[in-house]
Amino acid sequence: MAGSPDIFVKSRLAPGQWRAVAERRFGDARYLLDSGNAERATGAMYMAGFVVECLLKALLLERHPNLGRPADPASLSLSDREVLRLLYSHELDDMLGYLPELEKKLSNVKTKSGSSAWRGLNDLCEEWTVYARYSPKMATLDRARAYLDTVEEVKKWLKEL
Repeated sequence: MAGSPDIFVKSRLAPGQWRAVAERRFGDARYLLDSGNAERATGAMYMAGFVVECLLKALLLERHPNLGRPADPASLSLSDREVLRLLYSHELDDMLGYLPELEKKLSNVKTKSGSSAWRGLNDLCEEWTVYARYSPKMATLDRARAYLDTVEEVKKWLKEL
């Protein structure tokens, strides 16, 4: 469409851009939840999980700054090639494998409920999948509210790293 920004262009993002996108998508998720429409609960959860994906990708790029610019994959180390693949995937639990410092730093942090922050992050990453966007099932507003609360807490932890 003429005159509109091309939001569909594939582009390489810097860590700060990933974080900005995460904030916007969390706002989108919160808006869907705050609508009070139960038919939007699944969408709110999907969008909230995407927030975690964006934040993990920001951390991966900070740890592998050479991947922020075009590179021939054949010239990269095996580890960098795998991280590059993850930057174009949605596999949150695999991303955690390349961020081992998260477990060290978050294992001693407690959530509002008193459990391990690492466990909360790990559980989110194991549960969330991009395939939620295709799910015919519907989450409840209560489930979505709890999920967004957890993501909001995770967002805070990931910002502090």
